[in-house]
Amino acid sequence: MERYDTSLTNGRVATLGGTSVLVLSSPFTGQPDRETVHGNAADVASAVASARQALSGWAQSSSAERTKVLTDLADAIAARSEQFALAITAEVGTPEKIAVAVQVGLPVRVLRGFAEDVEQAMAAEIIGNSTVTHRPLGVVAAITPWNYPLHQAMAKIGAALAAGCTIVLKPSELVPHTNAIMMDALAEAVPTGVVNVVPGDAGTGAALVAHDGVDAVSFTGSVAGGRAVGEAAARALKPCFLELGGKSVGVILADADLDKALKSIVNGGLLNSGQTCNALTRILVSSAQLPEVKAKLADLVERMTSRLGPLISQSQFDRVQGFIQRAADEASLTCLAGGTGRPEGVTKGHFARPTAFVATDPAVELVLEEVFGPVLVLQAYDTDEQLIELANGTGYGIAAAIWGEDQQRVAAIAGQLRAGQIDINGGAFNPRAPFGGFGLSGSSREMGIYGIREFQRPVSVQV
Repeated sequence: MERYDTSLTNGRVATLGGTSVLVLSSPFTGQPDRETVHGNAADVASAVASARQALSGWAQSSSAERTKVLTDLADAIAARSEQFALAITAEVGTPEKIAVAVQVGLPVRVLRGFAEDVEQAMAAEIIGNSTVTHRPLGVVAAITPWNYPLHQAMAKIGAALAAGCTIVLKPSELVPHTNAIMMDALAEAVPTGVVNVVPGDAGTGAALVAHDGVDAVSFTGSVAGGRAVGEAAARALKPCFLELGGKSVGVILADADLDKALKSIVNGGLLNSGQTCNALTRILVSSAQLPEVKAKLADLVERMTSRLGPLISQSQFDRVQGFIQRAADEASLTCLAGGTGRPEGVTKGHFARPTAFVATDPAVELVLEEVFGPVLVLQAYDTDEQLIELANGTGYGIAAAIWGEDQQRVAAIAGQLRAGQIDINGGAFNPRAPFGGFGLSGSSREMGIYGIREFQRPVSVQV
């Protein structure tokens, strides 16, 4: 069994001092195949000390220096593309084609985007008799999840580097092989001490957030985890940036290309087996179209069965099964496709059947709560006012999609949706545009100049 027990501190990959060990199982077989060591408080303290030592030099670095490091890091990841893709497929369950294009390709694009934004991030502004510059916050503690392990890490690391901050990353303990490859790339591309990595569990993260040498905290993960991190940061009066969950909606208007819209929404909702914070897991259609959409949706979801990978763990599989079973027991929900258990013919691993329900009650759990699995819910509306009420009817607000030909109507609806990203008729994801949400989806923005600004504070000098 492979053992992962290293950190990246002061530019070197070194053995962790922690003794707590987690045994992990393959998503494809359910059998134990690797173990990982959690960093302890001493490991965290060493990493923070390294980041603090490197801070003054990196904060004074030029735009050319920052751009080069970001570009070098993108190149180092691209050179390890196959390694990363194979590791993420094995650990998360993402199909290899998606792993190459999204899990590895996206963070490379994100880093190159940050490199293009460095000059703007460092430029001064003149406001009347004031010169305003944007200065780095200092040492950033970053905690990232397992579902897009490389992308989530690079979204925070890239922004911190561009802002002039140093960073200590606590990546998810569920992806140790991916973490090991990432540390190798960072050691090659980034100056000593500027980026440090301490793998570990929630205890490791808590020690990092609480450390006096940390100036700001950035967290991506569950709502519960975000609350805990936010409370800990607030006690120390540290700025805290949260990117949390979602219950995103795909809206199909009556004049839309129904087949194209539904296929796009289903693909988005089931990406990474639904283990995606901005997955379009709710679908809104007009009541007149509901019978036709029910049949088409059932067929699309059933045909996705062979294209999805497994869920990451037994606990995630059990969570998703619980949602499906409770939905099946709810009178106001009707199952259109899928259901509990593994797909037909699959006898091992954490494979879940892609599932779709139609809901008549907007207040049921499946409509309101994030499942984080391959489960979709269909709802009908009669008026645009009802559409908007349903679309905004959860505590989340990270993403939405609208399909329709009447541009004026589409714009009017988009202007009333409480979502951080709104795609119109399949608009492509933009890695340089701000990413984040409202409400339970968090309080921060990542990517591009907006992501960099989270790690800076304006300073005005009057003359």
